Amino acid sequence: MDDLLKLEAELELKALKKQVDKLKEDNKDLRDIIHENGLGEEIGEKRRISPEEEICILGIEQILEAVRSKVSDKNDIVNYDILHKNLRMIRGHADISKPTKKKTTKAELLKIVQGDK
Repeated sequence: MDDLLKLEAELELKALKKQVDKLKEDNKDLRDIIHENGLGEEIGEKRRISPEEEICILGIEQILEAVRSKVSDKNDIVNYDILHKNLRMIRGHADISKPTKKKTTKAELLKIVQGDK
């Protein structure tokens, strides 16, 4: 009788392990969908950051602290600018440092040279 109960418990345990594995797989699929669509913050999940992004954030925080305590110098400002640009690139933002230029035709250039408006 004990063998029968033991066998029954083992079968139930195997079935439960299969259910757990299936739920883990479903959970992973759903998390992948959430991350692909950038919805992690919507469900209260903290966004994972890369080591590069963390370095930029820490560097910016150190420079800001130096500015607040008035011990910063010109190099800190240059480094801040570099770190800020790198952080924007890591996060996928467009580079705002390059102004967009309107293409000018040859006719417009000739008008400018000749003094015509």
